[in-house]
Amino acid sequence: MDKREIADEIKKVTKDKILVEWNKLKNITIEELDNINGRSRLGCDLLDYFFFINRLETIGNKGINFFDFLNDIEKYKEKKYIQNLLNYCIKNNRYNNSVIKRYYYCYGLCFGRINGFKITNAMNIYHRFNPHTILDPFCGFGGRLVAALLLNINYIGIDINTELEDGYNNLLSDFSDKHNSDVKLIFKDSNLVDYSEYNYDMVFTSPPYENIEVYQKNKVLSLEEWNLFYNSVFRKIWDNLSSPGTYMININANIYNKILVKMFGECHEKILLKKSNRNNYHEYIYMWKKV
Repeated sequence: MDKREIADEIKKVTKDKILVEWNKLKNITIEELDNINGRSRLGCDLLDYFFFINRLETIGNKGINFFDFLNDIEKYKEKKYIQNLLNYCIKNNRYNNSVIKRYYYCYGLCFGRINGFKITNAMNIYHRFNPHTILDPFCGFGGRLVAALLLNINYIGIDINTELEDGYNNLLSDFSDKHNSDVKLIFKDSNLVDYSEYNYDMVFTSPPYENIEVYQKNKVLSLEEWNLFYNSVFRKIWDNLSSPGTYMININANIYNKILVKMFGECHEKILLKKSNRNNYHEYIYMWKKV
């Protein structure tokens, strides 16, 4: 099986299904957005229609992506924890229709799955802060772009991963008649972009968390190299942000404290994005106002 066939066996999303999701999101009220459960999957199929293979290609914090796991599945099946999960699936009649789905279930529990930024979370932010043009220097799997399209907000997206370009082009083509946003996409290292060429009143992005997840075309950097990178790109996008403007970074607490606080001081507001009671993990969007 090739990668497309594997992805489709795990999750086959049709064009009709993403159009239904688009319409649901287009008609959702602010009150409904506020009440959406953190586990809601609304909008996830829409993004996966264009970028699911790219998610499967991303290396997680255990150093392996799903395709690598699948290629070495005979080796992994020798591991006791994999054997236990496979036996659990068989005993409980889970994924009997697909061994690929069964392996993906095991991979997710043992190595973690890579998720994109939810469209509904981005829509909430845009409703609250009402930007004219968003700069997203790490645009990833499209959640912040689609939210901008749904609300007819202009968007400038940058990503080093040229493997995403076809997905973005297809997304914009499929929804070209359904929005009034002015969209510019740049596929290059965000640290090499001249931000003075662009006019934006909101920065809203979710950079890589050092080497916790390694995306296609991203390099594995030393911590010193990451620090230099963050200091450079965070400063550039701040300096060229319009005033008044809103500066929003979704990053882990470690990078917030050692990089962003030293650059800009404590944020003006922390917006809770996700939490896990199991390990007391909290993830925030950190917001500064430029005035």
